[in-house]
Amino acid sequence: MEKIGNMEERLRRTLENVSEVCIIGHDNIDVDSILSGILLSKLLKFLNINAKFMILEPIQKNDTYDIVHHLTDINLDEYVEENEDELRTLFLVDHYETNHKGNVIGCIDHHPTKKENSYVFSYVRNCTATSYLIYELMKLSNYPLTTEEAKLIVLSMMVDTVAFRSSKAIPEEVKVAKSLAHEFSLDYSLLESESLCLTPIEKMSMDEITSNGEKKYNYNGHKVRSAYLQLDGMPEESILNKWLDYIKNKMAHDTFKAEQMVFIIFDVKSNVTYEYQITLNSTKVIVHNGIISRGKDIMPQIEKKYD
Repeated sequence: MEKIGNMEERLRRTLENVSEVCIIGHDNIDVDSILSGILLSKLLKFLNINAKFMILEPIQKNDTYDIVHHLTDINLDEYVEENEDELRTLFLVDHYETNHKGNVIGCIDHHPTKKENSYVFSYVRNCTATSYLIYELMKLSNYPLTTEEAKLIVLSMMVDTVAFRSSKAIPEEVKVAKSLAHEFSLDYSLLESESLCLTPIEKMSMDEITSNGEKKYNYNGHKVRSAYLQLDGMPEESILNKWLDYIKNKMAHDTFKAEQMVFIIFDVKSNVTYEYQITLNSTKVIVHNGIISRGKDIMPQIEKKYD
């Protein structure tokens, strides 16, 4: 992979002649994807590149919205743009492929897969969060980081790793987050408690529960969905079985035609991850000790099945 020291200059060269760069996160957008998109737009503007972050789907009033709303001054509604435009130049953050219209010129993502992209610019490596990759580019560009932007970086890293409890957390990068919090006098304890992001299932419908944080994958023509919950303890067996039955029923009528659903429950209280591999005909549960990353650990193993 190209050295990080060359990335900032290549990013600048890639985008310098583009009239407008439209930065988008993945569908069913999460905190890292939102904050990384906003941070990248700030970096590109600093580099004199016309860029804007946009969300190409309706905003869901869920835990992602609550965290961003309560801990930052960001109004997510200002970024919503639901109209598709095939003439747009798209730059992806926190994902490497999209179904939205436009010409994808680059991506920054912390979920390496075996599938390579051919974008003009690509910075993809295993990392705590996409926001950390953008922080690296900011440092290379001598970007004048503000207190609020430092908070976005630390918050994004924490949320994406369940307050650094996940296997996704990289110790060296956690040290950087703690250093940033100290340098900018951030309330580290508050960010840590908020970033546990327990899923408020008591306020959610069955459909919302079984599609929380949903992502779609296409592994060599094999379509897979995944969703997850972060809970302070597991639900009663009868409730869990209702969720699994509901998922199977949805799969039978799935327009995406997924042949498998990977439903993940992170039990923060017991520090255990439950992985349910669901098809129309079967349900297999795998129990992992610790909070195991979906992007780093679980889905790469699913991908291997379809090599």
